[in-house]
Amino acid sequence: MSSQLIFHIVSKRKWRECFQDGSYSLKTDEDSENGSGIECVRINYLNEYLNQHFKGRKNLFILVIDIARLAHKPVVSEDQELIHIDNEIRSEAILDKIRIDCGKEGQFDLTVFSS
Repeated sequence: MSSQLIFHIVSKRKWRECFQDGSYSLKTDEDSENGSGIECVRINYLNEYLNQHFKGRKNLFILVIDIARLAHKPVVSEDQELIHIDNEIRSEAILDKIRIDCGKEGQFDLTVFSS
């Protein structure tokens, strides 16, 4: 799997609210108002991120995003695990939208194979 791919987690409800006119934007979200933008992670941090921030949640989407297709360069955290996108994500940068639910104990355990 390419290092050019990053992942954003969003609820099904918020996806419907925030995807309009061919782009995904959190302009009305409290995270965006606090300046953190759209928070994304790399594949190696995905399970940990899901279990820290979405434990027990269902009806979630993982957006698979190609960094090279973003209109603006994202900001990468010092530890390289979090990536923040300040503006919108145009639909051409979203390669896939995968629906997930937590397991019986509320945890996520995704297996991702990379080539």
